[in-house]
Amino acid sequence: MQILQMQRASVRLQSTALFLFMAAVTWPQCGAFAQTFKSFDFPGAVNTQATAVNPSGEIVGRYFDADGSQHGFVFRHGMFTSIDYPGAVLTDITWVNAQGEIVGAYNLGTGNRGFLLHAGQFTTIDYAGLANSYATGISRTGEIVGVGSDNAGNFIGFLVKNGKFSPVALPGAAIVFQEPTMLEDGPIVGGYVDNLGTHGYLLVGASFQTIDCPGATGGIYLSAIDVFGRMAGEMTTPDGHQHGLLINRGQCLAVDYPDSVSTYANGINQQGDIVGRYTDTDGKTHGFIAKHFVE
Repeated sequence: MQILQMQRASVRLQSTALFLFMAAVTWPQCGAFAQTFKSFDFPGAVNTQATAVNPSGEIVGRYFDADGSQHGFVFRHGMFTSIDYPGAVLTDITWVNAQGEIVGAYNLGTGNRGFLLHAGQFTTIDYAGLANSYATGISRTGEIVGVGSDNAGNFIGFLVKNGKFSPVALPGAAIVFQEPTMLEDGPIVGGYVDNLGTHGYLLVGASFQTIDCPGATGGIYLSAIDVFGRMAGEMTTPDGHQHGLLINRGQCLAVDYPDSVSTYANGINQQGDIVGRYTDTDGKTHGFIAKHFVE
């Protein structure tokens, strides 16, 4: 069994106990950390996806029941807890920050609305004038990014800082979709689609950079950035295979769960732990954590 596939290339600018099982042994890197993949499933779920992990090791994500209903979850202090917005037909969780504040979206049957979950209380995050809103990331200091769409199907990224909304606009008339997915200490990462394909991006103030990985002809998408500037997401290679992606020190690294059909790296914390989802050869999707994947 191949423990870890790695590709390097320069970058172009209800509670239930958690049961984890060891999916791989170790692959040392730089003599400091050992990489270990662990797979997990929310009990009874047919599809589990981890979306973020904070410095305390709390993992959040989404899961699907056999009837197709979608819920959020948090793994904290050795326990899974299901999270549902009251009365919602679906709940999605996208991020958790160092303080344990959670963001995501819910749907009451009339469109998606973003939310912040703090100290057990939900607060709706709704960009004025948009038919749908989705909160996709929250920094350790409480700034929130997200994306929404209007009735004409136009997508608008947004930032919420000190309670005030502002658009996250990218240059280029050819951009047909863009989504800011995470910010940390100012920089925002995300993905966009234009007439050339799918790309990652880094936005620092007014400075915008497209990020592509050589060999990822199917494009890349960025979902996370940590306090050290390390980024996580996905890339698609010419064979159509989706790989998890880590960008560190100017290098693109594939993050592949062993023997998986596809992998997506959704989140990274400052300890270098990466979480995400993978699909096995039977077509089932599971959550994973790769402990100390990068120093």
